[in-house]
Amino acid sequence: MKTKTIIKASISTLLMTVCLAGLARAAEINTQAEAIAMAAQQRTLTQVMLKSYLFSALGVRARNADEQLTQATQTFSAQQQQLTDFVSDRAVQQQLARLGQSWQSTQKLYQRKADKMHFKELYSGNEALLSQADATLEKVVLANPDDSARPLSLLGQQELLCQQLVVLYAMTAWGVAAEADTSYDAISGELRSNMVALQELSQNTPQINQQLEQLSNALERTIQVSKARPGAMLPALVDRSVVKVVMQLKQLQADYLSQTNAANS
Repeated sequence: MKTKTIIKASISTLLMTVCLAGLARAAEINTQAEAIAMAAQQRTLTQVMLKSYLFSALGVRARNADEQLTQATQTFSAQQQQLTDFVSDRAVQQQLARLGQSWQSTQKLYQRKADKMHFKELYSGNEALLSQADATLEKVVLANPDDSARPLSLLGQQELLCQQLVVLYAMTAWGVAAEADTSYDAISGELRSNMVALQELSQNTPQINQQLEQLSNALERTIQVSKARPGAMLPALVDRSVVKVVMQLKQLQADYLSQTNAANS
């Protein structure tokens, strides 16, 4: 392997490790805004796990993919408990219980070795988990309306869509894209419309607006990278591009949370 390739792979691995480590450190909720952010992360983790499974199956940084899958499953379980401990609203508690039941079933599927024979069952289970996580986020937001809900929900949606972009790319590379219920165009269109919504938020400061402009440019580059089709399949390249976008999303999330905490102090 060429030195340049090794360096690129190492950087990508480091960035993703930082992202997942950040999720683990975030497993402490003190405010409604932090609960919203964590519920959004749970939804995104469904795609991080699926992506890691696919990368392992493809042999793309397979050992690292296996480690990331293990870490993502552990983070999901930990954050599920954190949300359960923090939330007092009965409707949210009931939804968290439904999410927990779905997670118990899906977690068992992720413990199998990656293979196409069982992929349809895994994908179906993961989609059900995503649906429950989406419902959980919605109920967390509605339980205690907060000004932070809109920006944090939009950022969470952007992170989810970015991971779905990599998942769809990896599914295409592995020859199982027929199971997907979305498309590149649908994901790209939603990413762009969400960027417009983010840039129009009343909470935005000049600094946040500058970061959003940088994020918009990074997303466009990622969308362009993801347009490579069979014959030029580079899942790791798309993933590296997405990881960089996720880092920007995390910084924006921190800024919005800081803004909310300052307003409530």
